[in-house]
Amino acid sequence: MLIAHRKNSRGMHSHRGFTLIEVLVTFVILSIGLLGIVSLQALSKTSQHQGIQRTRAVAIADALLEQIRINPAGLTTYAFGLTPLGGGTIGTEPSPDCVTGACDPNEMAAHDLWVWEQAIDGASVTVDGGTATAGLINPRACVTFTATAGKTNTGLLQVLVQWSDLRETIDAVQAGDVDGRCGGAAVGGDDFRRKVTASTFVIDEDEL
Repeated sequence: MLIAHRKNSRGMHSHRGFTLIEVLVTFVILSIGLLGIVSLQALSKTSQHQGIQRTRAVAIADALLEQIRINPAGLTTYAFGLTPLGGGTIGTEPSPDCVTGACDPNEMAAHDLWVWEQAIDGASVTVDGGTATAGLINPRACVTFTATAGKTNTGLLQVLVQWSDLRETIDAVQAGDVDGRCGGAAVGGDDFRRKVTASTFVIDEDEL
């Protein structure tokens, strides 16, 4: 027991202080408060990570749209359908290197897709052993194209980017989502799956 002594008005000693039980109760309350702060910080970090992943997915999807707008003649190569890229699917860099050399539209498209997959995987930032650390988690990316009647390289273009989140929620791909699943589990079968879809209308001026 923690005891404090003082004299009262009659010169007698009186006793007051905190019992051991009161000290333990205070300690428990403070511990619960600290655990709440730690939990809140962990939740904040998780939410921040989710935001970063979604922002990265949007930026990656928009980047490919811009490349396709620049090179619409290579659409047959860009629009590879619902067989996903991601995780080093393409492998080694295509030849020729269209950054330093001349390429035709389809060669340019093949090289753009390789660069794009590198960005999805975060291949430019690695740790020992070559493991990518800055990309999306379990990324999958697809490109679909629906040509306008009478055209080949003019029509509706969709870029789908999917990845895995840290927490479960409703699957981002639901029944009735036409061409919404870019590989992975069946529709409604992956509650960690997140998805971004970027759409645009591509015009090949040579077809006007």
